[in-house]
Amino acid sequence: MIYHETEHGVLYCGDCLDILPTLADKSVDLVLTDPPYNIDKVRNWDKWNSRESYISWCGEWIRECVRVLKDNGSFYFFHNDMPQIAMLMEWIRVNTPLVFKQMIVWNKRFEGSPNKGYMDGYCAVENLRNYKLMAEYCLFYTFQDQTGLTTVMHDTNNFSTLRQYFKDYQEALGLSKNDILRAIGQSADHCFRWGSTQWDLPTAETYAEIGKLPLKNEFIRKEYEFIRKEYEDLRKEYEDLRKEYEDLRKEYEDLRYTFNNQKTHHSVWNYDFAPKQGHITPKPVELIENIIRHSSNEGATILDPFAGSGTTAIACIRLNRRYILIEKEEKYCEIAAKRIDGELQQANIFKEMSGK
Repeated sequence: MIYHETEHGVLYCGDCLDILPTLADKSVDLVLTDPPYNIDKVRNWDKWNSRESYISWCGEWIRECVRVLKDNGSFYFFHNDMPQIAMLMEWIRVNTPLVFKQMIVWNKRFEGSPNKGYMDGYCAVENLRNYKLMAEYCLFYTFQDQTGLTTVMHDTNNFSTLRQYFKDYQEALGLSKNDILRAIGQSADHCFRWGSTQWDLPTAETYAEIGKLPLKNEFIRKEYEFIRKEYEDLRKEYEDLRKEYEDLRKEYEDLRYTFNNQKTHHSVWNYDFAPKQGHITPKPVELIENIIRHSSNEGATILDPFAGSGTTAIACIRLNRRYILIEKEEKYCEIAAKRIDGELQQANIFKEMSGK
């Protein structure tokens, strides 16, 4: 059921396995969530009878997230238990089309953190027999990992006439590709990869060098004699084909996952603990904002099926995105709704003060 709704999004109160199936296919730009970790943090919502039953449950909601995610969307989820992360990664690899991109480490103990002294105490325990965990992890997935142009160029069905021409040319030379490379150099490599995803047209200079090699097999087929083409004719054919593929390239480009490089982060992120906000495991708003900036554009729809105290909604409001939140615990829904209303009130006050 809808618990709270604003012009920026909607908060559902209920089990995500009941609500997710009501969302439309390919309707979400980014899934960003912090599910239970099955580490008994809170008995009533963070403990399963076995790891296997927990992974099976995760598979149910992950499968729904995959269904509602757009082809150029991204999927992020937090966790901190490495054996279960490994099991989840294998489940995702086997059961979904998602492509693993990165594991981000949220480092909580760093120079300059107001909590560093407090956390240092955990490392100083005399009988400690392992490295103290001072981090959480966030896994980043998309549906694909190639650019539109790369996809076009790597399709061996494209540029078929030019590929065939260089295949015929090699047969007319009567040489292996290695023989040609020994005679011409590495610059002649790609044009003779006519059956490979790595094929490309040579430069005019390289083509001229190839032209100096004698043809040993002039009649490479009974039907016709091999005739060497002028480079300008090849270049024109190549450019004409590229224009023909332009619509296809744009189509592939539209399917690329969104990634707005902020030029500020690698795979280890330093963020302080978030205020509890009535929830035991909140994430910092700034951390969530960073993910949203990287993997969505303004106006995008962000889904969080384990919304907790509503941090994802706060980040979305600040960054002009729409949100869909799902939270099972009504007490957290109440907290999230109050935070959303407070954030919108502050935003309206700012608009009035700034005259916007």
